[in-house]
Amino acid sequence: MRKGLWWKIGAMLLVLALAFGVWWFWGKPQGPLQVKAGVVTPISMQENVFATGSVVPVSSQEVRVLTPGRVAKVAVKVGDTVRAGETLVGLDTTLVDAQVAQARVSVEAAQTVVSSAQANLDELKKARTAASTAGLSPDSSADGAGVGSSTLPQFLSEENSTLQENLVSPVVIRQAEGVLAQSTAALKQAQEMLKVAQVQQGQLIHKASMAGTVVEVNAQEGNLSSVQVPLVVVADLTQMNVEAQLNEIDAGKVQVGGEVSISSKMLGDTSVQGTIAEIAPTAVSKTSLQGSASPTVGIKIRLEKAPLELKPGFTVTIEIIVATKEGVLAVPQEALFQEGNKNYVYRIQAGRLEKTEVKLGIGNDTHQEITSGLKSGDQVVLNPSNDFSEGMQVLPEAGSEGV
Repeated sequence: MRKGLWWKIGAMLLVLALAFGVWWFWGKPQGPLQVKAGVVTPISMQENVFATGSVVPVSSQEVRVLTPGRVAKVAVKVGDTVRAGETLVGLDTTLVDAQVAQARVSVEAAQTVVSSAQANLDELKKARTAASTAGLSPDSSADGAGVGSSTLPQFLSEENSTLQENLVSPVVIRQAEGVLAQSTAALKQAQEMLKVAQVQQGQLIHKASMAGTVVEVNAQEGNLSSVQVPLVVVADLTQMNVEAQLNEIDAGKVQVGGEVSISSKMLGDTSVQGTIAEIAPTAVSKTSLQGSASPTVGIKIRLEKAPLELKPGFTVTIEIIVATKEGVLAVPQEALFQEGNKNYVYRIQAGRLEKTEVKLGIGNDTHQEITSGLKSGDQVVLNPSNDFSEGMQVLPEAGSEGV
């Protein structure tokens, strides 16, 4: 019994000690919470959009084929300078050469038929003209094959017998004209077939459509040409573009003609200036193993002067100036927090927190323009905690007065 009594007394003393500790902690008056704060003042701001892009030639030519063929000749190598019209690569033309030769023979044969039909028609017309001049005319009742003898004058002399034999009817003339028309059509068809064969022959000999530098050669003599990759690529390395993809928000801020600064590891501390030349009219979403990515908008940047260090395919960093303002009210990015679609700051009013909704303007990596909700000289809390609440007493830390 005595031992149990001591256990009860000890437990009661422990409870009293805990109660005293709670009273001491919560009952003792607490001082204001110290916070890091800044004063809102007008500053100059510049909003930039950053992205990465790839260097590409302004103009290039890719030699591709739709069907495989044996490569007969590769006339260039990587690094060669070529002129427009210069042969780059040729495929085997044995079959198409035979087709061209056959088409030429068909044209010659068709031309012979046309010439013969034309000569026959000319002779018939001459005979008719000669008979008409001698006063002879075909028998209208005849079947069109010759001259009706009953209509010939009885005094037809021996000298007019040749005219009688050559006299023809209009039906015979029309038949000869029909033969000429058919043979002429056949000639045109043969000529068109020759053109087709010559075009096919020309398509096997690939020439440069522009002056430039050979930057890629994938063809090998004696091997079949690939349809997946270009046989030869020619590019103008004197003019370069940069192509990049922007997210939806950044794409809405840029415009054609905007100034761009291009930097790269190959350029060191220097940068190249450029101008936005094109903005894609639509956004594109690429599908990956993780699902569809956020839509992006493609832009093309024309470089004012591309240094030799920037080669096609290089990755560069682009910085686009989208807005510049003087004397705008701004707060550090770390002063802002969101609830839903609204932006807030904690403003310090008479030593207490006041949750204030703000409207945003332009922004950069460090500051955000405030278009409404604050005025110059207001104090705002930096890095607000989730434990902060409206009306909480706070005390700005020493030295945390500037934005």
